[in-house]
Amino acid sequence: MTEPKGIATGDRVELHYRVLLADDTEVENSGEQAVSVIVGSTDLPEVVAQALVGKNSGERFRIEISGSDEAFGAYDLQNTQVIAREKFSEQVQPDPGALVEFELPDGESIAGHVVGISDDGVSVDFNHPLIGRDCVYEIEIVATAKRKD
Repeated sequence: MTEPKGIATGDRVELHYRVLLADDTEVENSGEQAVSVIVGSTDLPEVVAQALVGKNSGERFRIEISGSDEAFGAYDLQNTQVIAREKFSEQVQPDPGALVEFELPDGESIAGHVVGISDDGVSVDFNHPLIGRDCVYEIEIVATAKRKD
């Protein structure tokens, strides 16, 4: 039996990526070091993972994502929380627009954007910052490894 050509769901892929807003503002990139992802895991939005299927090492491509596709989920008002000012350290100033990070009880980190400050505390939006925004993924596949069944 011949092995399928190209990347398949479950394969490990080493890649470089950049995420750009519709106006070409870069919002994220993988940096010098390639990142390793498993195609079909939650490492990437589903639309990006599906675009990898069938591709090969060395390929470069762009994926345009519409904000209406909900590739990063749907906006959830319950993901905006008011956090007491004393939860912020002296090094982290809770200014509107600032990105803040907290450690959850299980040790995982979660990031959010400060959206307001009041006497009650600091309002932090933990929704993904690309929800509802048009963006572009630029991807360069560096290496692939087939899933071992």
